[in-house]
Amino acid sequence: MNRTAIRRTAASGRTGASHRCLTRIAVGSPQVSDEFLVTCPFCGEQVEIYVEPDVKGSFVQDCEVCCNPWRVNVSGRAEDRTVYVTRADGSE
Repeated sequence: MNRTAIRRTAASGRTGASHRCLTRIAVGSPQVSDEFLVTCPFCGEQVEIYVEPDVKGSFVQDCEVCCNPWRVNVSGRAEDRTVYVTRADGSE
C-alpha cells in the first residue's frame, strides 16, 4: 500500500519530506498549521492540502494534478495531527 504520512509539530518552522520511501513525514509551520504537504499515491506529485482544524476520521479528495481519488485519514488533534493519504479507487 502506498501511503503518505504527514505530521505537524510546533517545534519546527519548515515543511519538508524526511525520506524517500512509502511513508513520508513532513514537518509544518505552526503559522500554517492546517496545511499539509502530501504525495499523491497515483502520480507521485507533491500537493499541499488544507484540512480544517476540527476534521477527524477520513474523507475523499481528488488529486489536483491527476484527478484520481485519495482517502485522506486524519488522526490526532491540535499541534499533533497526522494525515495519511491512500488510494480511494477500490484497490486499497
